[in-house]
Order: sequence, then C-alpha cells, then structure tokens
Amino acid sequence: MQDRTGTSGAAAEAYYVDVALPGLESFGEVEIRCGLLRDMGLRSLVLARPEMVERYTGKADLVVACADVYSTDAVTEVLTPYRGKLANWVTLNDLVWHMQLGVSDRLGITFPGKRGQLNCRIKPLLREVLADTLPTRARVINRDDLSRALVTELGADLGYPFVVKPIWGSGGSYVEFVEDAETGYDLISTVFTQLAEDSNIHTYGTDDGRLWDPRTQLLVEEYVTGRELSLEAFVQHGELTSLLTQEKYFWDSDGAYRFETANLCPTPFLTEAEHATIHTVMQDAITRLGVDDTFVHIEFKWDGDRVHMIELNPRLGGGAVPKTLDNWFGIDTRQLRFTLMVGDPMPAHFHGRDGFTLGVFVNAHQSGTFTELDGLSWVHAQPEFSFEQKYLQEGQHIPPRNGSKANRVHWLYCYDAFYDCTDITQIDRLYTETRNRVHLKFADAH
Repeated sequence: MQDRTGTSGAAAEAYYVDVALPGLESFGEVEIRCGLLRDMGLRSLVLARPEMVERYTGKADLVVACADVYSTDAVTEVLTPYRGKLANWVTLNDLVWHMQLGVSDRLGITFPGKRGQLNCRIKPLLREVLADTLPTRARVINRDDLSRALVTELGADLGYPFVVKPIWGSGGSYVEFVEDAETGYDLISTVFTQLAEDSNIHTYGTDDGRLWDPRTQLLVEEYVTGRELSLEAFVQHGELTSLLTQEKYFWDSDGAYRFETANLCPTPFLTEAEHATIHTVMQDAITRLGVDDTFVHIEFKWDGDRVHMIELNPRLGGGAVPKTLDNWFGIDTRQLRFTLMVGDPMPAHFHGRDGFTLGVFVNAHQSGTFTELDGLSWVHAQPEFSFEQKYLQEGQHIPPRNGSKANRVHWLYCYDAFYDCTDITQIDRLYTETRNRVHLKFADAH
C-alpha cells in the first residue's frame, strides 16, 4: 500500500505521534513538524484538546481529540484503537514525558533509549548512576520529613550554600539556594507548598517499584564551584557528537536565586585539550546512563581539571539554542531531530565559523501587562548584531518576581540579543549597552 507521499510498506501505515500542548498551540510548532513529516513521506497523528482539533485538521494525517494530554490513562484510551500503528513520538516534551513513556509501555510503542530518558529526567537517578564517576553529594528529602533539625543536618552534610531543586523539571522553576539553617527551613517549606499547588506536576513509577512524586520529594545537593558551561550535542548508536559548548558568562540574582544574563557560544575560553577531556567524560556518562538516539543538553562545571555534571537533559537546550545552532552551522535542528527519530545516519562532524556568539538576556524587573520592547533600534544597528529571540507577546501578563516559583520563567525569559564577535574585547560594551538600553514597557506596571 502507498500513501499520498509515495512511501510504501509499513512506514506508510505507521503514525508518528505529536502532542499539541494546551496554551502553546498559537506558536505553530506542531503544524511545522507535521509538514516536515509529510515531506519525509511519514504520517502524523496529533493529540489535541477537543476544541483545537479543527486547527490541525488537514495539517496532520490524523487528529485525535483528548481531554487531558497530560494523563497517561486518557491518552492510552484514545490511542488504543491505533495500537500497532504507532511508530514513535515526534518529540519528547518536558511537560508530558511521563505520559509519553507510560503510554509507550502500555501500547508497545518503540522507545529507544528509554532507560537513559528516565535516568536523566528523574534527577536523583542521574546522581545514583554517576555516583562513582561524577560524584556530587546529594539526597532526596520527603515533605513529611522536613524539620529544622533536618535542614541543619543537610547543611552539615552538604555545606553552605546547598541547592534545592525539583526531582524533575526545567527552566529554573523552584530551584533555590540555601545559605544557612535559619532561613533554609522556611525556604524549603515554601517550595514544598508551591509544588503541592502546581497542577502541571505528575507522578511516575519506575520499574524498580519506586514512586517519584515531585510534589512531595525534593533533591538537595552540594553547590559545586567552577566555570558554568553547557554542551549541545546528540547521541546516535551510543556515540556522542558534540556541537557547541556555551559558557554562562554574566550573572544577576533575585535573592539567593542566580540566573545568567549573558553567554558565549562557542566559548572562546576553552582549549582543544579541554574540549577533548570534557568530551571523554561526557561520553562515559552517556554510556553509563543509557542515553541514545536523542539530542542532549548537558549542564556542567569545569574547574580547569575536573568536570562536575549538574544535569543532563535528553533534548536540545531551550530558548534560542536552535537558532544559535542554525546561525553557527547553518543547520535545521528540527530536521536533524527527525533524522535521529527515524534512525537515518547523522553527520559525524559539523563545521562552524570563526569567533563566537555573545548572547545578552533581558529580564523583566516588574510585573504588569507587556506592551512592547524599547531600545531594539540600537541593538539592530550594531555591526555585530546577528539575531534575536523574543519570548513575549503583546498583552501577556508578567507575574511579580516574588510570586510563585512556577512562574519564574515568565520574568526570566523575555528577550535575547545575539552578536557575532571575533574579539573578546567586544563583550563588555555590547553586554552593558544592551542591558542598559533594552527595556520592557507595560500598560499597567506594578
């Protein structure tokens, strides 16, 4: 049998499953991915809220209504009629990976690298697997066990400051730094309280019988010093191919919470020997964790001699990372993701340009209804300007910084400007001027 794109055999009958996440449909990413699948001669099935089915009709080969795309039970029910005709997931999302893995188990969907996905997404498992090779002192604490005595014990065991983070998640949501025992108890209590109110959090049970519940469990670990970097790469057939290494170069803070305000990509401050050492360590970690057939975004610290892995995400980095890779290599990361998905061979080497890209990040300093960005004419006029990433839409509400920790991403990710540089002396001027000139405007600032 042959479908309309000309692909024959079993591939023509199988569906690649995508998920239209509630509230994110307007970005149009699902439609783009459906088009790429069609160009490859592959069929797409989109899971969407009932009221959004019409949006994807004609774009996907099949649209299936699901009242709750976050629920393993609900998605399994609506996909059961297609058992045996589901090839793979188009992409794994940080918000629904638990559902995707659970549905794969129930319906027999092939899932290469599943063990690695779990070991990376459930952060305590990553610490367990790498305990002998990349040791970072860490513990999981339960909400019911929290006491002032426990916080004092953690400080004595891990040292100050120590890091508090969800057992899974991204974007810095709920991450905190405990500076001392006096304030630590109240801070951790607040994190647990806000986690309990987060309706987007779900539990997951692993094959060893453990139940992982982000509402009632937190990972606490020592704070490791060193330069902060991240590696964008992919894994195919167990082999790690490095693409770009970014360095988090400038920082700001909100209370004890630190966040980057500029990065360098690829960093000009690593030698070829350092790159080789880092790659060797990361390859070993990838093998131990069981990560395969996916992009990876690895956060780590480097002290000039030793690598300390902070986390490994089985996906590309967020924000402007895809644009950065496209800018540097002239590649389409969506297309590369699909190449990985279907198992076609990926290039072993990518050749970029000279110099580095400086990314400068503008954050919201107040809350209100966003209207526009001021100061972009100066950014665009700079000879080094390359591209930009805008995260906000007119009329979007920006929550206050002292609000829910789940809303942190909304004031953290607002606008990024990127400059192609050939000299490190360009960094300070472009960074300072961008941060001083670019501002968010609000209709009703608070």
